Amino acid sequence: MNRPPNAVVRPSLAAAIIAVLCALGLGTRAYAQGAIGVATSITVQQFMEDLANYGTWTPDRTWGWTWQPRGVLPNWRPYMQGEWQVAEGFGLYWHSYEAFGWAVYHYGRWMWQDHRGWVWLPDKTWGPGYVNWAYGEGYVAWTPMAPTSPGPQGIVNGHCKNPAWQWIIVPQPSLLTGSVWQWAIPSARNVNILPHLTQSTVYSGVSDYSIPKDMLLAISGSGDPAQVVSFQMTPLAVTQGNNRGVILAYAPVLTGGAQPLSQGFKRAMPTPPHAPPPPSMPKPPLPPTWRPVAPSQGMTEQQGEARRDQLLAVYRHGEAQRVALAQSYDPYAPPISTWNASNAPQWKANEDAELSAEDQRQVALQRVGAYGGSPYAAPQQPQSFEAPQGK
Repeated sequence: MNRPPNAVVRPSLAAAIIAVLCALGLGTRAYAQGAIGVATSITVQQFMEDLANYGTWTPDRTWGWTWQPRGVLPNWRPYMQGEWQVAEGFGLYWHSYEAFGWAVYHYGRWMWQDHRGWVWLPDKTWGPGYVNWAYGEGYVAWTPMAPTSPGPQGIVNGHCKNPAWQWIIVPQPSLLTGSVWQWAIPSARNVNILPHLTQSTVYSGVSDYSIPKDMLLAISGSGDPAQVVSFQMTPLAVTQGNNRGVILAYAPVLTGGAQPLSQGFKRAMPTPPHAPPPPSMPKPPLPPTWRPVAPSQGMTEQQGEARRDQLLAVYRHGEAQRVALAQSYDPYAPPISTWNASNAPQWKANEDAELSAEDQRQVALQRVGAYGGSPYAAPQQPQSFEAPQGK
């Protein structure tokens, strides 16, 4: 008995539909490497001028142009004020809460200089967030990916040599929470915990596959946490973070080159109008009893420095208290599986030494006025189109 023709066609048609869906990526949520949906392009000069609103460009004889945020406290660090999101096709994406985050966490690399603190080296390749990763013992840790060499940057997969205090370590369930720095363990504990974590940094192109998919599913607890990325025309929408499950990102193509180091960083002169402005009407003189009132500039420089020092003292005291509290809990809730009472004295000695070293680093940065001094001082008034030169 012959089968009806439609009995043969239906399975073939269903198989064809499934094949098409798989080819289009509609039948799976697997993280295939995504294509950067660039919506616009800007020149390197525009890129540098945008960042000059939030920090200072300094020529470095070894690394070229470097940038630092202006008006942050000496305990500031990159990849701290924000949250990790899972971007479909790109893996872990860093959404920064800082106005300059769209640039310095998705292009270039960060490095530490003892006399300056954290400095950023620009690069033209966009990525979801350039960090090295480690995990284990119920923790996840990340640290800014160091530059590979002057000029175009490469990816540092596998093991990196950043010291323990440069890592941020959070309990694994907290990785995808907002304001993730609030869950970070005191950095003085890093020296004891980081050696027990396994470094695992895996990039394919610009997509970050460092954290296993099953771990992200377990952390989410409510299905696949991946969100579609929507690339925007301007950085203004990026600060919103996401819009109904869509990550808003800005990834312009950078064209052109930077100014020569020997000239110092100069802003481009304003474009003159095509026609001269119309003459303004003369204003009547003010009555002799009126006096112009100078606009308020906030705190004086001395008051700003005093406020900064006060907040740093509060921060240091709080960190010392957090470390002491964690040490008191260790016998009842061991921080790692191999902790025991016999190694507790060595743990305490290591962490106390790290607290002291952290204080010394912050005092040194205060002394040299790193990051442009106090964030509470009066705003700087540019006198020309040329920024001051640094070391």
